[in-house]
Amino acid sequence: MADALRDYEEYVEGWAHEAKTPLSLLTMLLDNRNDEISPSLQAKLDYVRSQLQEDVTQMLYYARLKSSTKDYRFEDVNLNDCLGEVLEDYAPLLEEKHFVILNKLQSETVYTDRRGLQFMLGQIVSNAIKYSSDSPMLTISVIHSETADILSVEDNGIGVKKYNLPYIFQKGFTGDSTDSRKKATGMGLYLVKKMADDLNLHLEAASQWGKSFKIVIFFPKLRSNGGK
Repeated sequence: MADALRDYEEYVEGWAHEAKTPLSLLTMLLDNRNDEISPSLQAKLDYVRSQLQEDVTQMLYYARLKSSTKDYRFEDVNLNDCLGEVLEDYAPLLEEKHFVILNKLQSETVYTDRRGLQFMLGQIVSNAIKYSSDSPMLTISVIHSETADILSVEDNGIGVKKYNLPYIFQKGFTGDSTDSRKKATGMGLYLVKKMADDLNLHLEAASQWGKSFKIVIFFPKLRSNGGK
């Protein structure tokens, strides 16, 4: 069973990396041949590329979270730089929905795994895109307490009903069957929670139905003796 699991993990990771090759080629073509493609076609291809990239990344991290071995690297991570890379990756999807980004971060750093945090932020941004309002806005801010740095990512989308809120991190949960949720897999926030558990981060969620949805990530501060 251990050998079969290891073979499965290697196959999934190998497939994901193979799938990234044509996606990288598509990105290169879109960047280098933009003068040969109409702006509307380029926007559509960029949208498709971003959506495929998200699906491949989600599958790869799902496999990693289930893996028997972990390769996390904990270090000081600049939140603004990390967020900037995520927003750049999701730029075509954000632009398609005409998102306004209100970034209140400055030069705050947290101690965590950079790739894991970027994956979490990517899934949170993706969730905001899927359930956005007609005039979507994403607000990112951080506050500091004695024990933690607290990152907040809030959107003004359709939100979650109060009785559904306790279940949003469960695998496959999509809530009420609105048109947008009928197409959802219920995996995004589940993977965010699994990654947070692996990185020893605490998550909280809040929502007003029809008005807003917010995810808060607590990063424990290191004590002076080097422990948590």
